[in-house]
Amino acid sequence: MSVTESICLVKQYTDVTVEHGDPSQDVATAAVIFLVDAKLVLLQPSANEYGELKYDMRVIAHDVEFYTLTREQMVSSTTHVDQNSQFGNGNEALNGIVSQGIRDSLWYFNGTSVHVWPEIIDVLKAAPTELEREIPTPVMIPTDFYPLSAMVEKGIVAGIEPDLVQRRDVDFSFYRLASRTHLFIPAILRHHLAHYDSAAALHLSHFYQKLPYFSHSLEILLHDVLDDEVDASPHATETALLPSVISFLSSFPTYYDIVAGCTRKTEMRSWRTLFSCLPPVQTLFEESLARGLLKTAGSYLLILHSFDEEHFNTEQIATLLRRAKDVGDWDLCRELARFLVGIDDSGHLLKTVIASAGLRSGGRDDGASPSVNRSNGSLGHASSNGVGDRDGYFA
Repeated sequence: MSVTESICLVKQYTDVTVEHGDPSQDVATAAVIFLVDAKLVLLQPSANEYGELKYDMRVIAHDVEFYTLTREQMVSSTTHVDQNSQFGNGNEALNGIVSQGIRDSLWYFNGTSVHVWPEIIDVLKAAPTELEREIPTPVMIPTDFYPLSAMVEKGIVAGIEPDLVQRRDVDFSFYRLASRTHLFIPAILRHHLAHYDSAAALHLSHFYQKLPYFSHSLEILLHDVLDDEVDASPHATETALLPSVISFLSSFPTYYDIVAGCTRKTEMRSWRTLFSCLPPVQTLFEESLARGLLKTAGSYLLILHSFDEEHFNTEQIATLLRRAKDVGDWDLCRELARFLVGIDDSGHLLKTVIASAGLRSGGRDDGASPSVNRSNGSLGHASSNGVGDRDGYFA
């Protein structure tokens, strides 16, 4: 016996017809999606040779546990936006997502991973059997927990994860549920870029860019693509996605931070693949410095020393140290000093760079001058507890 679990209408309308449309015409214009026996079925209205209404049926997905059409959720969610939420200034962007971004996305879970069609209209266009078209491949979003909802306005999939608890003071075990989230923004952006639709990727990014973790999403995108292509065959360069991703990322103001952050978090064997699509590390360092991104420039110095040591010189460190001194970033000065001590534990290199940068151990009128810690050769405030409280350079 077949059991229909849920059903919804997909009306091809504009925002105007949402308020002023005629519901009596839905039967002749609206497609119907329903879940039955773990199959996601689409019915589309059409007219037969006598002009009579009929529905064409097509199964668009199998092994489906549940599905969601985001258009159904948006009407209620847009009317109750919390102006004081942690997303604060992003509310304008979030409302944009509702009205334009991926409002018409269709989501389903097949017991293994979440799948989504960013635009349901693409499915509707390909569904008629007489056209003999393949249904567009949905975007797969793997999760290691059980998903419950796609929170489109926040760019995440929310769900739960069971945790087995065992205690010594009782003779039984029990489960507790913990909430989990997963960013889906990187997967959808990658889908658009893989289909050479950078305009759609930029359009989607426009509405998510005010989220506090949007830059992190872009870094995940770069990291995932790099991981997939680092071991690819040299003959696959024509189909490589990495150049398109880097070109896409270059349109954002956090581009230099994203590249530096991704590089620092990947194995060195991946760096050659990454920088084959990027300007030289020295150029990235100089451009970061020119834009006043001193912390990011420090990260590129570390990368330059490890990856392209022949172009690494003390004048670069002295320049960055001088700039950090000028803006009063003594934390960065201290980290640069730690870096130099790590290269040359004799302290000679540190002294050379300090002299080249015009730094001295003497005091300044404002009392904020740095001092050289003679015990470990590091540079820091006289009142500092030293530099041993950090695990790495430019963390």
